[in-house]
Amino acid sequence: MTLNSQYKTLLGVAFALIALCVVARLLPHPPNFAPATAVALFGCVFFSRRWHAAAVVVLGMIVGDWFIGFYDTGILLTVYASMLLPLAARHFLGKPTALRLGAVAVLAGFGFYLTTNAAVWFFTNAYPPNLDGLAASYIAGLPFLKWTLLGNVFYTGVLFGTYGIVRRGVAGIAQPVRA
Repeated sequence: MTLNSQYKTLLGVAFALIALCVVARLLPHPPNFAPATAVALFGCVFFSRRWHAAAVVVLGMIVGDWFIGFYDTGILLTVYASMLLPLAARHFLGKPTALRLGAVAVLAGFGFYLTTNAAVWFFTNAYPPNLDGLAASYIAGLPFLKWTLLGNVFYTGVLFGTYGIVRRGVAGIAQPVRA
């Protein structure tokens, strides 16, 4: 595979991942059942630099929010940062296995739940500014946690499963490159 065709493949994958983030948010879906965390996880394995994976996720979120509407800046920044949690797991993943990928997808889901519900408590007046208010925010977020975890695991399986099938069927597809 030539360098030029490798760049085209990498750009094609990046655009496909951004499109997945956007389209999945625009189509009807259960709350928090979204691919952004799985895209970050896939990106940290596929792209040679973490910032490439981060850029794909952030662009996918920004374009999606452009269509569905932006919201409180503090919460928005917390959501975006939370979507990038899997990038911290790059060294843990080593040679990615289904167990490791699933563990990171689930742990990232819990991280998203903890950070975003704390942000709702901190940045809005929806809950009293005390520990009872924080607890109430976490309790109110529990129904969303289920969908976050299911979405992370589902989309991680779809992305890595599809990639595995394509790699076996297409000679010369770009291999993940670690820097």
